[in-house]
Amino acid sequence: MPTDAMLVNGWFLNAPFVCVAAILSIALYVRGWRVLRRKGSAARSRFSRVRLASFLAAWCVLLVALASPLDVLAERTLSAHMVQHILLTMIAPPLFWLALPAMPMLFGVGRTARISVLAPILSSHIVRKTLRIAGHPLVGWIALALATVAWHMPAAYTLALGEPWWHRIEHASMLAAGLLFWLCVIAPFPYRNRWPRIALLPYLVAADLVNTAVSAYLAFAGAPVYRWYAELGPAWGTEPLLDQQLAAGLMWIPGSVLYLGGAIAITVRYLVPQRAKPRARTIALHVLAPSTEAPSNLLNIPLLGRILRSARARLTLRCVLLLLAGLIVWDGMAGPSDAPMNLAGTFPWTHWRGVVVIAMLALGNVACMACPLLAPRTLLRKWIAPTRIFPRALRSKWMAVSLVVLWLVAYEAFDLWSSPLATAMIILGFFVVATAVDLCFTGASFCRYVCPLGQYQMVLATVSVREVRVMDASVCARCETHDCLKGRVTDSGVQLPGCGLDLYLPKKSGNLDCTFCLDCVSACPHDNIGVLPMLPGADLARAQWRSQIGLLAARLDFAVLAAAFAIGAIANAAGMTAPVVQCIDATALRVGCSSALAQACFVVTALMIGVSLIALVASTSRTASFTERAARYAFALIPLGASVWFAHFMFHFVTGFSTAEASTLRVLYDLAWIAQEPDRIMSCCAPAPDWLLPLELLALSFGLAISLGVHFSSVAWMLAKNEAQVCASRVLREWIIGAVVLVLLWAIAAWILLQPMEMRGTTGFA
Repeated sequence: MPTDAMLVNGWFLNAPFVCVAAILSIALYVRGWRVLRRKGSAARSRFSRVRLASFLAAWCVLLVALASPLDVLAERTLSAHMVQHILLTMIAPPLFWLALPAMPMLFGVGRTARISVLAPILSSHIVRKTLRIAGHPLVGWIALALATVAWHMPAAYTLALGEPWWHRIEHASMLAAGLLFWLCVIAPFPYRNRWPRIALLPYLVAADLVNTAVSAYLAFAGAPVYRWYAELGPAWGTEPLLDQQLAAGLMWIPGSVLYLGGAIAITVRYLVPQRAKPRARTIALHVLAPSTEAPSNLLNIPLLGRILRSARARLTLRCVLLLLAGLIVWDGMAGPSDAPMNLAGTFPWTHWRGVVVIAMLALGNVACMACPLLAPRTLLRKWIAPTRIFPRALRSKWMAVSLVVLWLVAYEAFDLWSSPLATAMIILGFFVVATAVDLCFTGASFCRYVCPLGQYQMVLATVSVREVRVMDASVCARCETHDCLKGRVTDSGVQLPGCGLDLYLPKKSGNLDCTFCLDCVSACPHDNIGVLPMLPGADLARAQWRSQIGLLAARLDFAVLAAAFAIGAIANAAGMTAPVVQCIDATALRVGCSSALAQACFVVTALMIGVSLIALVASTSRTASFTERAARYAFALIPLGASVWFAHFMFHFVTGFSTAEASTLRVLYDLAWIAQEPDRIMSCCAPAPDWLLPLELLALSFGLAISLGVHFSSVAWMLAKNEAQVCASRVLREWIIGAVVLVLLWAIAAWILLQPMEMRGTTGFA
């Protein structure tokens, strides 16, 4: 049993063999490292001081894990034991491989021993075959998955705690599994990759799924999983269940950051043309360079491509959705006020939002492409041709940002989801205002400057996997008519409109300010525009000038829109959790104000706190202007915000899915198309399935990893623009504070998902 004296004097005494191994291996490495560096500038470049520092850091991590009081404390608390496992499997192994240990260790033993002893052993057929098998990625993945799952089974875990030798075997196997797993990821010289680098994406994501599954198992268990800590924890003054949840969080967050962050880094490197070898100053400028390989085009899929290319097919889709919107408005006005049994209380708030967020992340901004608001404009402009240009003073995102913030506040303050009549009036108001604006002003002025839903969707689409862009810029350079902008008349006399947003496609980047209307696709006579793959979030860090936007980092209106999108996602989700609702109600009662005012103040306060965090991060650097730093960090928040919106909407979509059937049958009954009125119990909320919460938390982890990558790239861009030389350590120093804030926001969002949720829009709540 560990005592306080053992904790104080635990350094090195608990693992003397580890300490001896550290001293000997460091001595061998340093000797071989010095020998290699004397062989010329190429060797000095490959075996730099950073390699030596990495080797020393790896051993420091191992000593902390195995030869420090942490090893003794691991018998008291599960969280300390989990820190040990993180150090052994996720931190020390990549540090070892980053040190390129093979050659320095070989040269460290001396020439005679290397040639006479090691060379024959390493060149033997059995050893070479064994090393080839051990170095295969599948072996590494299986080893880490087995070590992670097996050693966290209660029986094996208790055995390791009770038997010292099994405890040593546990640590040795986890370290070995970590070394095998990270070998193909780091690929240290002279290791040769067995798979193409891009194949490591599913490798890392699958490892994160295993890590997430074990973490979720510990986090959501209703009682302590390990009897050891359940029995001994109270004696040491610890609460076993809280300690277990802390351990799960410690395993979850670093694992997701490392695995998914590694996947993003590999993706970014994969997109860099292999022939490009940028200098130190221009490395950041090439990190997100597009691939030279011919990408897949969604428009080339036989049936889907034909539909998307056809202006008539797109108009038909919008007209169908226009009829559906009309039906929802009619039911909202004439139907029952019971929201779960009304089309206006179910489809817009539960089903439409859930389908849209999934489709947009998978395909691009298809919500704007299929928007029914475009149908009246398209039809009426055949007779009414607007000539006015939208006022110059309003050509920004400020109006739309104000409406987005107003929407976030009104949604919570007035419970819009619970009022079918209010929902119907809002939808009708959208149609009236959109049609009036688009019949008064040229182009797609409403979509670009006014529509808050459109701005939300365009920001969300920045983390999609598809964008509209040209396939060959040289074709556009030779084009003299620019039909994608101006439109054209076909041989049969049909007038095809050009881009209503005035986006010049060769200078367009990403999905910001693009409604995916695909008018440019129909208008282009060269068939040079496609719906092509994009790296989620990559566009948010790019610094080049873009059509109709200019330099994104200089656009404060876009930055505020991004902040409202990301922070609003957290505030909107928090507003439906039981602890937050109780706190708001208690505050309203104590202050003596209405619940609506208290909820509005909560949203406004949350947005102000979010803006303050952005300002805090921006104030910690002097690399560029404060506005540019704040804007770039606001854009880095978008992927995390998108993951929160996804998790939030998926919860409502899954638990409230049955309301679609209930409200539809009720409408059919009112129209006398069916004989039996549906029972109201059909609109009750469904219990959240077991897979939903892990899916939500996995989505949050993806969002955090992408946000960390965008923030890192943004910092690299700023440094490369303002300084002659850029080193990795400088980028890391500028990046770290913003990364900590991102992890904090992730933790807040994860806490929100773990709380009891209001089943809004379903019977029993509405």
